[in-house]
Amino acid sequence: MKTTTKKALKRIKENVAELEYKKLMAYVKGNDTMRENTKLNLLRTFTILYYTGLRLNELQELRISNIIELLNNGTTKLILSKTNTERKLYLTDDFKKQLTKIFDVNEDLENRVIAKGSNKSKRTGINIITFITQVNDIMKSVLGNGFTSHSFRQGLITEMGSKSVNIKIISKFVGHKNISTTLGYIQPTDNDIVNSLVR
Repeated sequence: MKTTTKKALKRIKENVAELEYKKLMAYVKGNDTMRENTKLNLLRTFTILYYTGLRLNELQELRISNIIELLNNGTTKLILSKTNTERKLYLTDDFKKQLTKIFDVNEDLENRVIAKGSNKSKRTGINIITFITQVNDIMKSVLGNGFTSHSFRQGLITEMGSKSVNIKIISKFVGHKNISTTLGYIQPTDNDIVNSLVR
């Protein structure tokens, strides 16, 4: 008797673009069953990932002091303990507008941006595996299969690539050491493909 094993279906990794970002934000804002701190963490997560392309473990390194510096100076440096490197974040007008909606400038500067506890208390970090699972589960339930927190990073890199931004600039912005890594992230959207068809 011959047995056949099915290979796991390799799913397309989807990009988070503006439409997907807005769907996620609307879902979180409209969810009355979610605790306020969970809502705040998710709104901050989706906004920061959308505008910066950070990874979730990098996002967990951010402190309120970084956000205040970003709002005041237009840039901030984030020290990434995992790789012992720096990553510079930049502020656009739209990003600033979104950040001011979800941050209280009176929070303790040493508090983590994504944390347990209320705004009034000392906010400590959340277990990274627990947080990644929570974010990815919400993204899949709202957007469908193929979407994870990394879809924000891929979406931003793809959008910059489709706007003909120099690959070296994209690579430096997202913190890649090698531009071949950056090139691997650029995944054309369905619209990109359709608009490029010649027949």
